[in-house]
Order: sequence, then C-alpha cells, then structure tokens
Amino acid sequence: MSSFLKNLLAKHKEKKYGKGHRLGDVPTQQQVNASREPPSSPQIANSLKSEAARLAGEAALQRLQNSNRPAHPKPTTSVSQPSKSEAEKAFALKDHYFGKKEIVDNVSLKPKTKINFTSSVFQPGEKYPIEEVEDKIEQNLIQNLEMEPILVSVTLLFTANYKNKEKLDKCVETMNKFVDNIINNPNEKKYRKIRLENPIFKEKVYSCKYADMVLKKSGFVAQTVKLDDEKDDDVFLFEGDDLEKLENLKSALAIGEAIVPELDRDVKVLKIQESSRMNDFSLSDDFFNLKIEELRKEQALRNEAVEKAGMLRTKAMRERDEQMELRRYNYSIIRIKFPDDFIFQAIFKSKEKFDVLYELVQNSISFDNIPFELIGHSLKKPNGNSNLMGLTLAELGLAPSALLYFKISDLIDPSIKSKIHFYLKPELLEQAQNF
Repeated sequence: MSSFLKNLLAKHKEKKYGKGHRLGDVPTQQQVNASREPPSSPQIANSLKSEAARLAGEAALQRLQNSNRPAHPKPTTSVSQPSKSEAEKAFALKDHYFGKKEIVDNVSLKPKTKINFTSSVFQPGEKYPIEEVEDKIEQNLIQNLEMEPILVSVTLLFTANYKNKEKLDKCVETMNKFVDNIINNPNEKKYRKIRLENPIFKEKVYSCKYADMVLKKSGFVAQTVKLDDEKDDDVFLFEGDDLEKLENLKSALAIGEAIVPELDRDVKVLKIQESSRMNDFSLSDDFFNLKIEELRKEQALRNEAVEKAGMLRTKAMRERDEQMELRRYNYSIIRIKFPDDFIFQAIFKSKEKFDVLYELVQNSISFDNIPFELIGHSLKKPNGNSNLMGLTLAELGLAPSALLYFKISDLIDPSIKSKIHFYLKPELLEQAQNF
C-alpha cells in the first residue's frame, strides 16, 4: 500500500474511532520556537556537521574537476553564434513596467527551464507538465481503487472537482442527506432508491465527475425499475443491510481532500566556473502570463515608461500599474550563491511567499541555529529578511528570475564562520553539476 493510502486510511480511522494512544503515554508540551538570539558557540559547533559537509564538498569538487578534463583534447576553433530571433528576445524581456530594471538582451542558448508538477501519489522523480499531471493523478488513483474503494473513490471525487469548490460542497452536502435518510430509516424502501432524474440529485450530485463511482463503491447499484405507469426509471438502489458502508462513506466525505498537483522545485546545485554567467536564465513560456504577441510589445512599453516616470500619477493609477506588474509572471526561478562558489537553484510560483524560499534554503544547509540572510540587488526591500516575510516573490521583484546571495549574520563570531567550509548538505553537494 502506498504511503498516501496509508495516511488516508489512518485519517479515516481517526475520524471514525478517535485518535489512538499507547498505554503509559504522557502528553508532552509542544516544542517552543527557537529563539532568534544567536546561539552560543558550543551549540553552533555541535550543530555544524562540518566533517560530513567537508568530505562531500571536496568529493564534489574533485568529481566536477575531472568531468572538465576531456579524454582527447581537441583544438579550439571559433564558432559563430546563431542570431537571436525576435521571439527569443521577447522572452528575455524581464524589466519592470516602469523601467526599474534594464532590459536583458542576452538570450541564453541553454535549454529552457521547463515547469513540471509532481504529486503525493507519484513515485519519486515522477513529474509531468501541467496539461498532463491532473490526468496522471486520476489514473494513479483509479489503479489503486480496489485497495480502499470508498476512500479512493471519494478522493477521486474531490480531486476531479476541487476547482469548483461551491459545486463540490453542494455535492457532498446532498450526498450526505441521501445517506442519512437511509441510515436513519433503514426499513423505508423509498429512501433506498435515488432516481437519476431527481432534479436535486441530477444537478448537485450526478453532475460531478466520479459521483456515480462513489455511490457504486458504497453499496449502491444502478438499476432500471418500472414505475406505476409501467415506464422505465433509472435509479441508484442501496441493497442489503450493510449500513457500515454508508457510515464509512460519511466518514470519507468528512475527511475528503483533493490531490492537487505540486510544483516540482527542480532543485539543482551548480558549481561556478570561470565562464559562468550567474544571471543567464533561460525560461520557457510557462514562466510568463503574457502571450508572445504581448511580450513583443514590451519594447514599446519601455518608451511609455519613460513618459510615465515624468508624469504626475494618482495613487489609483500607481496601484493599477503595480497590479498589472504582479500578474505578468506565473513562476520564478531563484538562484542562491553561497560563499563557497556553489549555487542552489529552485523554482517557485511567483505568488508564493518569501517565507517558503527562506525555509527551503534553511532546510538545505548543513548547519542549524545560525541566522542568515538572502541579499541581492533584485530585492525591492533589502533592509533585512524579517521585513520580507509574508510578501510574495512577485511583490519583491524576484519574478521571473533572480540571483540572491547567502550571507551569515554579522552577529556570528568570525571564528565560527571560519569553520564552515561547505554550506549545503552533503546529499545536495553529491548532485552538483558544473555551471
């Protein structure tokens, strides 16, 4: 059984029977949040795990150096670079609406960074583009349907309809009413039969994808019956006395949740070379919320920006233009340069908070309890990371791409800093590639 199904089943049992406890267990207090005050030197020294990080870093450097040495060196010849097309230049436009950033006109010849999505029901490393991932999630759930028919069918119902929450909520509410009628009146045959032509059922339940599957896996049978006037009528009929299936259905509906595609961070660790261009981002059109035709107009907008900069604008005009700017980008690729010349790269949604970026970096470094900051020219509010928490990457000017620098707090003793040879965790350094 997959970990997803195990967690789903555990949640179902907790909802139905209550949370379990071992004999002799004593409730413990929640851990207190770590203080923001710099830790003492012994605490820091104990948390560095410096030896493992040092060995991993040295091994990564040796591997990357060896990969740079060709087995049969060839004489270098000058090769003319292909000309940049208009479309490539359009995608390279990343300046802000009022000309706060210079236009980037150095289109990369590297493969463009693609946006992919993963899911809790996928195997490690399994990922798909947005136009495929939702179908793949549903297919995966259907393959596991017979393991937990009611739980998985309800999950399919939530997953296929989560984008229309109001419709889904009405479906669940109506389905619960039909089930309650049977549970509370088990001997009343009229409650065991749900007509497909019932206007309420047809509009609120049957119109939702996989609603019929949920009913069938919960003990209902699709049948055609004769009415009093001898006409045929299609119904869902609950047969037998196994009301526990209906109780399980109610429990599953109560804890039901959608399996939503999760953005693949596509984390990479890059080793800077002499020829590396750290600001050279090659982005696919997934990053942009504008069409190619609209991007081609960016050059003209820059001329407008010059005029607007010298024009007195109202607060409403400024707010409107700022909102237009925030909607331009869907995703952001962020690079963090560390003092040891390794770069940590990951992809985010432009609407994600700065907190998410900070936490990911915090979970990727090889030492604990040492305060640090992410600094860079891209940040619109550079005065301390504490002022950035709660703001989106787009609001901070970090979309669609940005280069930031990792900096340990000035409050940390220099002797402690000198003990840090490599910053990222060993398992990340093992995956490093030349940049």
